[in-house]
Amino acid sequence: MLLNDECRKSDIKAIVATDFDGTLLQSDYTVSARSKNTLVKLGEMNILRVIVTGRSLYSLNKVLVDDVPIDYLIASSGAGIYCRESRKLIYNTGLSMEDTEFIGNKLLDLGCDFMVHQPLPENHKFLFHHKNYNNLDYKQRFDIYREHAKPLNDFSEFTDGSSQFLIIDVPDGCLYEKISETLNSYTVIRTTSPLDHISSWIEIFPLKTDKGKSLKILTENYNLGSDKVLSIGNDFNDVHMLRWADESRVVSNAHADLQKEFQTVSSNDNEGFSEAVEEWLKGRS
Repeated sequence: MLLNDECRKSDIKAIVATDFDGTLLQSDYTVSARSKNTLVKLGEMNILRVIVTGRSLYSLNKVLVDDVPIDYLIASSGAGIYCRESRKLIYNTGLSMEDTEFIGNKLLDLGCDFMVHQPLPENHKFLFHHKNYNNLDYKQRFDIYREHAKPLNDFSEFTDGSSQFLIIDVPDGCLYEKISETLNSYTVIRTTSPLDHISSWIEIFPLKTDKGKSLKILTENYNLGSDKVLSIGNDFNDVHMLRWADESRVVSNAHADLQKEFQTVSSNDNEGFSEAVEEWLKGRS
């Protein structure tokens, strides 16, 4: 698949793909000076710099400042690829109206609290279904995006389909297993809530959507393979790209299961991103 890419770089040698929250981004919602310098150095070496995040472009633009040198943004867990310079969408996936209705009815049967998002690039807007008023993390996310939310009345409102569903499970809930089994013809991704850090966020996408698949598409458009990619992450929604790339690292604030599977570097607050890149560059020399 060839991307309609206005910001294509020339003579690219390799790619560094990093998750954002909890990986490149520190706990104070800043990118360190050392990380910025590392990104500058990568650019000088003709190495493509890619943020791969669960955030929508709208959410990412709230915290990603202009002096962080990045070439591409893979947003919404792989549902869209954007040129960083222009912020233009160059690739996206989505659920059809029929898929949206089918998934939504299954989630209603399971008694889930969920949000169903508009197609990209407007996927910060959503319709919501909420019955469990003890789900405090759901309420917190809803309050952040209240101005972009409308109550769900009927799935026929999604004449152009949707980008994804987001279900917020209470701490120690078991919805991920139930949803994965019920909707096994779709991509079901879980991650730890970036708000309360204990609840599970479960996202449903088309089967062809995850961070690894979109990173692979971008990589192939530069005629490179997985052997030319370093991926860095910290949570379960990073697993597809971590497993796809030949070289991967997780920061030490990652879940223990991920630290068992992947080589671990320092935490996001202790320059883990730069440490991972420097180790990888030494291995390439």
